Amino acid sequence: MPRSEKQRRWESSEILDILNYLFINFDMCNSVYSKVHNMIKVMDDFLLTGKKGSNTCDILWQNKKVRDLVKEMCYKTKERKREKEPTKDYMESVNNITNKASTSQVDVPQMPFSIEAVNEIYDEQIKKVKEAEILASKSREIIETKSQEVRSLYEEISQRRSELVNLIELANSKLSELKEFSLNE
Repeated sequence: MPRSEKQRRWESSEILDILNYLFINFDMCNSVYSKVHNMIKVMDDFLLTGKKGSNTCDILWQNKKVRDLVKEMCYKTKERKREKEPTKDYMESVNNITNKASTSQVDVPQMPFSIEAVNEIYDEQIKKVKEAEILASKSREIIETKSQEVRSLYEEISQRRSELVNLIELANSKLSELKEFSLNE
């Protein structure tokens, strides 16, 4: 899965869904994480030393697809670590910039926000509120429609129940008439 350049901020509803899933499936998720972590660790050791090590994770050596996937995961992990670690040149340039910034005077604007920026934020928030109102209205309509459907089903069920009770009473009366008729003969 390609990694996006800029990570998006998760909504609280998404986080709640994920946490609920993890809570419900905690044992399974923990087991999967442990197994994958163990396989990555064994593959890391193998890539460093060239030795398979102990008999753990036999599936790595028995299945080429599993081995290749875990190997790719190890490479990606190392690549990300390298990307996150600042290089020597980068650290020197940061130190130079810091030294220059601390020795020179910096012009700080008095108003960090402009009226246009505030208006833009206000407009965005108003737009979000209107979208939420539309969504709530649609949800309300759906709920009302479903509620009406449930009411009509309830009425239909009640009517069928009444008809069934009448049919049972009729059948019972016919049965008692039949018993009386057979006793009279």
